[in-house]
Amino acid sequence: MNVYVIVGIVGVISGILCAQADVPLAYSGRKNEKIDARSLGKPAPWWCEVKESWFDKAFWLSFLGQPGTYLTMWMLAERIGMKNPALALAMKINTFIGAYTGLFYHGSVCSKYIVYRRIAGKIPEEDALAAIEAVGKYAAVPSMISAVSLLLGSTVIMTIAILRQDLSVPKYMALLNPVTAALILMPLRKWNVKIGGALGIGFSLFAVVLIAAGCLL
Repeated sequence: MNVYVIVGIVGVISGILCAQADVPLAYSGRKNEKIDARSLGKPAPWWCEVKESWFDKAFWLSFLGQPGTYLTMWMLAERIGMKNPALALAMKINTFIGAYTGLFYHGSVCSKYIVYRRIAGKIPEEDALAAIEAVGKYAAVPSMISAVSLLLGSTVIMTIAILRQDLSVPKYMALLNPVTAALILMPLRKWNVKIGGALGIGFSLFAVVLIAAGCLL
């Protein structure tokens, strides 16, 4: 078993952790309620009804999972660099940007939940909402950068690498990416399937590509 396969296995697990990190932020944990990804970061009554550890779980799952997903992308860049150094450099830059903004964004979102819990009912509701909006402004730009980098940037670079065969895996593996994961999750969310966020699932799919690339050495 070579290092690419080992990192790929770690990447699959890490992606699943990241995917599950999004669930507590969009779901109260009550079986009769559905996940609403569109409500992410928007104050809701259940924020004050669950234990604070519910949101702690969201942060620590992301904290534990993100390093493995970024290492997966870095190792994919190393494999791509054997045939296309320029595309590999683009992947490494994109991975650095994602790593720089991703955890900060997730931590900022979690902070909104905690701050709201601590002040709700103690000050007028409009003041509480204003405080949450003020906390959220710091995550706005990192959120946009993170989404472009991790969702679109990584998908585009990987698709190019696979279709050009700069990464020696079957071309159908170009479908294993966060965009595909998002398309698959849309109908599943309507059925209240709690798989988690598209980015985490998408990076698990990238890890599968890395495992395949390692096996084909």
